[in-house]
Amino acid sequence: MNKTVGSTLLVSGTMIGAGMLAMPLTSAGIGFSFTLVLLLALWALLTFTALLFVELYQTAESDAGIGTLAEQYFGKFGRIVATAVLIIFLYALIAAYVSGGGSLLNDFLPESFGNKMSILLFTIIFGSFIVIGTHSVDKINRLLFL
Repeated sequence: MNKTVGSTLLVSGTMIGAGMLAMPLTSAGIGFSFTLVLLLALWALLTFTALLFVELYQTAESDAGIGTLAEQYFGKFGRIVATAVLIIFLYALIAAYVSGGGSLLNDFLPESFGNKMSILLFTIIFGSFIVIGTHSVDKINRLLFL
């Protein structure tokens, strides 16, 4: 039960951060109508994808990951492609978070500090939580979510 609460708060915090805070800022230039159409199209695509994963995981082992499923259905090449896509996606995601977090931190530091140093400081601070362990990340996320 306790892990479920932590996982729920982690997903909820990510959705609130990306959907409620960043989305209006990034879509302001293209207008409300086009943004609404894009949101509905993406919602349909993501719902379809989620239903496909539900279908796949009904017959898979409980500890099977995306790479395992890709290998089961597409062979070794499918596993390599799925793993490469996940690595590229996660690299892009962490680059965006580090860049954005460093930029936010730079606003609170003196101007002489510099953007690159702010990014480095952000990475050291939040990277240390990961090095300490996922338990610390869960506790910090719960604190920040409240």
